[in-house]
Formats: sequence, C-alpha cells, structure tokens
Amino acid sequence: MAPPKAQPSGGYKVALSDSFTDNTWRTQVTQEFNNACQNTYKDKITCLPAADANHDTGTQISQISGFISQGVDILIIDANDASALNPVIEQAAKAGIQVVDFDNNTTSPYAIHLGEDQKEIGKLGGEWLAGMLKSGDEIISLDGITGNPTSDQRQAGADAALQAAGIKIVARGDTKWDKATAQTLATTLLTANPNVKAIYSQGGDASLGAIAAMHQLGMKVLPIPGEASNGFLKAWQKEHAADPNFTSWAFASPPQLVVNAIDTAIKALGGTDPGNSVMLDIPTITQDNLDQSVKPNLNDNLWLPTMLPDDFLAKNYAA
Repeated sequence: MAPPKAQPSGGYKVALSDSFTDNTWRTQVTQEFNNACQNTYKDKITCLPAADANHDTGTQISQISGFISQGVDILIIDANDASALNPVIEQAAKAGIQVVDFDNNTTSPYAIHLGEDQKEIGKLGGEWLAGMLKSGDEIISLDGITGNPTSDQRQAGADAALQAAGIKIVARGDTKWDKATAQTLATTLLTANPNVKAIYSQGGDASLGAIAAMHQLGMKVLPIPGEASNGFLKAWQKEHAADPNFTSWAFASPPQLVVNAIDTAIKALGGTDPGNSVMLDIPTITQDNLDQSVKPNLNDNLWLPTMLPDDFLAKNYAA
C-alpha cells in the first residue's frame, strides 16, 4: 500500500488502465469510471482519459509507464496478464502511487487486489448446473479467454464442481464473453454433440449467444447459467414465460467494480488500510428474485447492478 497522502487542492489524480474495451461490459466500465470522476467523487479526484490496451500486455505496460510519468496519485488496473504487469506496478508503488487492480487481478504484492472470488463464481455456476443434471450427463462448456485470469479461475471452479458431480464436459471453446462468438461456437458444438443435456457458460454475453444458437437449431433451450446482463435476464424471463419448467441462475460481477476500486484507493491514501485483498460479496439471481432484478425499460447491453444515474441510463440504454 502506498503511504498516506493528503488530498491535493484539485483532488487526487486518477488513471484507469484497461486491458481491452471491446465488449459491452468493458464499455460500461469506462462509463462507470467517468461517472465516478464527474459526479460521485468530483470533489475528491480528477481523472485522466482511460487507457485501452487492446488485449496487448506490452501496450498496457507502456500505458501504465505513461501514467507514472504523468504523476498520477491513483492507478486503477484491469489486467491483461496476472504477472507480467508486476514490475511496472512495483515502479508505480515506489513512486508513491496507490495501485488497485480489479476484475482481472495481478499477483503483485504492491497492489491492492479488489474483486469477487472468480473461482467461487465458477464453482457456484457449476454446482447449480450439476443440480439440474445427473451423474454421467454430457455438457459443453463456453469459456472466456484462455490465459485471462478471470477466465482461468472461473473455469477451474466450474470444472471441479462439475467433475465432482460426475458431469462430463465433451467439448469446449473460448467465447471472449461475446454473444456472436458464443452463438457460432455453440452452434458448432451442439451440432457435433447432439446428446448434451446442458451448457456451462462462464457468463458475459456467452449465455445469450448460446440461447440464440439453440433457437437457431430449433432445439429446446437447455439448462444454462449466466451473468447479470439485462439482456440475459430478459431472455431468461422470456424463456420461463414460454416454458415454466425453464429456470436459470446468474451471478453479478458488475462494471461498477471500478468505482469500488476508486473508493478503496481514496480511503487507502487517506490512511485506511484495507489489506492486500478486498473480496466483495457475489450477488446472485435466481427465479425468486429475477423479476425484481430485470430492467424491462432498458436495453440488453446494461450490466447490473449499476451506479450510473437514471438520466444517463434513459439516454444511453433505452430499450
């Protein structure tokens, strides 16, 4: 943790280093960050434009070096690699910068690691799916991005839970948590494996893509867990209305985590020691609270819960 630092007259200078921004979740991260800068914490911070590394670790390291040179007080990171950023994070810390990583955490001892337990998220989803099946049943798995810390941890948690229940994963592939990619992959895997009884999905927009693939193939929608995007929650609601036997389960790992990271960094510079790791509770959605969670007047791209103000949502996320 960086040493305490009095808040400058213009507020702490904050930078966000994002590993990529090319899906709806990451787009909302930037929006949540900007809203925190311009509204929620406007009296405490001033923000540099967020940096997008476009999936390239070398680019992210270079961008972080640039932020160090610009004298930021707080550096927020969603990492492209769990360990490759460690040397530049150490440089930042030794320059007195408070570093907080979130979502895709690093292994650096010089950063505060904030997020949800991604392995537990995978475990919970795997256990829910196993509860819908019997030992020996076959499934396919829609993963995230092999090598990405969040993806690898979710996969490890889900695989262990499914294996413990005797569920067989007969095929799998990466979706980048993207709907179109997942739809194409699910179509291919379902066609090649007609005996599968369910689909495990890590979340993101992959579950939406899988549902679209099943409709495209003229199939009954198989059991599949998801994540709390408004699009998935609306699709789940629609499937349940058409078939009351259909149900699902979703976790929330919302883009507003970036705001939690800013808050943690401000408190740390103010002298509050949060420890090396800040693990947040994992909100979950079941059939019981689905109707209270979905936002019918907003579009599919919104991730929940959110700190974005109502006027912003009405302008940018109207259905």
